[in-house]
Amino acid sequence: MQIINASKEICNQLFQLCNKLEDKEYAHCSSLLLGGSIGKHIRHIIEFYSILREGSEIGEINYDTRARCNQIENETEFAKLKISSILIWLEELKENKKLSLYLCFDQEKGKVNQVESNLLRELAYNMEHAIHHMALIRIAIDQQFPHVNMDSNFGLAYSTIRYNKA
Repeated sequence: MQIINASKEICNQLFQLCNKLEDKEYAHCSSLLLGGSIGKHIRHIIEFYSILREGSEIGEINYDTRARCNQIENETEFAKLKISSILIWLEELKENKKLSLYLCFDQEKGKVNQVESNLLRELAYNMEHAIHHMALIRIAIDQQFPHVNMDSNFGLAYSTIRYNKA
């Protein structure tokens, strides 16, 4: 399936980037990332995919409930382990499933709303979400770690890649 293959491609790009960065570079807090780090952005991506994987088993997803694991954001080897587990899950996906997505856009009361969704829709969301964060990561790497050679499509939306080829 196209969405699954594209998600695997995104995860493989993240895995390869982790191979190219030292932990010190990966965890470096940057003003370009508003005090965040490449590792924090990768952790964020990994945790969204993990929430989807876990939630797809019970039919409910709430991205706001993620744990925010410091080890993922500081250690490339641990991040690669988590990415590998996502890749295995993606490899095993065979069918779409109905899901209930729980969202909260209330800054004060925390009122949660439920929306019907499905696994492939959420996988597409996770992929677009990942690409957005990867674009930010690319800016930080280009400016702070120019010695790191990146995939030419890293952080580019698939529509942008097609447009650039035309």
